[in-house]
Amino acid sequence: MKPRVMHFVTGGGSGATKVALELACGHLRTGNYAPLLVLRRKRAPLPAAMQAQIAATGLRTAWVDNWPKWTTRRQLAALIADFQPQIFAAHGNSEHLWGRQAAFAAEVPVVLHIEQNCERYPCWRRWSARRLAARTTATVCVSQGVADHVRQLGLAGPRLTIIHNGVATARYSAGALPFATRSQDIIMVARFARQKDQATLIRATHRLVQQGWTGQLLLGGDGRATHRRRCEKLTLSLGLTTRVQFLGRVTDAAPLYHRCRAMVLSTHYEGLPLVLIDGMAAGCAAIGSAVSGVADIIEPGRNGWSFPPGDDAALAQILTEVLAGGPAVEAIVARGQTDAPARFSLGQMLNRYESLFAELLG
Repeated sequence: MKPRVMHFVTGGGSGATKVALELACGHLRTGNYAPLLVLRRKRAPLPAAMQAQIAATGLRTAWVDNWPKWTTRRQLAALIADFQPQIFAAHGNSEHLWGRQAAFAAEVPVVLHIEQNCERYPCWRRWSARRLAARTTATVCVSQGVADHVRQLGLAGPRLTIIHNGVATARYSAGALPFATRSQDIIMVARFARQKDQATLIRATHRLVQQGWTGQLLLGGDGRATHRRRCEKLTLSLGLTTRVQFLGRVTDAAPLYHRCRAMVLSTHYEGLPLVLIDGMAAGCAAIGSAVSGVADIIEPGRNGWSFPPGDDAALAQILTEVLAGGPAVEAIVARGQTDAPARFSLGQMLNRYESLFAELLG
């Protein structure tokens, strides 16, 4: 009989949701594990593409309430009692707190904490996570930066493993246009949140406009309205309202990437930013802030570019170089396009998780 694995994650459609969904669907393909994907309800619905993937694969799913947390734990306990998993994998903050509490109470044999980001934990959550760490079978971090962060906070379990997230890179590489034929447009796809730094990219864009740049800046992503409004006000104050497009939630980024020469992730901290891998696979020049997580993907001067966080002048200088193109730039872009499937494929991620599961089950 196949070992049963329960993946628990936010139902808001974040990167963590994407990873948990791909793993659960991957178990169906390999036939090595029987999966159940449990999602915690959020205000935003699960993206249509994810709903379609669940329907197409026949993946078994269940939902638990977001609030109050005692209800979340009670509903998880009922699902665990019904499904009887040998493995419980809790993805992301704060799901790994409520999920592990329920899994330990039910005495699930193998409990994993999968940390997706360099999270900023309030004191009480840090205290709770430390207490849970000692009982956790293994902590999986998605990048070296996340692993360092987890160790520093004292949140690592007895075993810590780094497994990079994977991306279906073929979705982005298919139909990619040659770099030299692309427009001068720049794109950033990220939610509007405290973690992200669209403002630095907007200021860099202002510098480019002053130098005669003729392209458009495309900002995709939803998120908090307050953060988006700040960026809209900044755009207005810099006279860029005709040069910056706020696209809202993007359900299919590939055609947008194919249009642009440069894709940027301006950010304050990261776990392992999948959008950079998406952009590299799509043949864009990948440019990211030099912060944790980004360093696991971008090797400056080899497969992409990085700039000091918040330094719009340095970012504008890189964008000027990239948008001008030429053999040196195209060589770096080509290496990035090769690196994406070679280092960050879904198959590699799935194999590493399933190998870890088998080892932990003994």
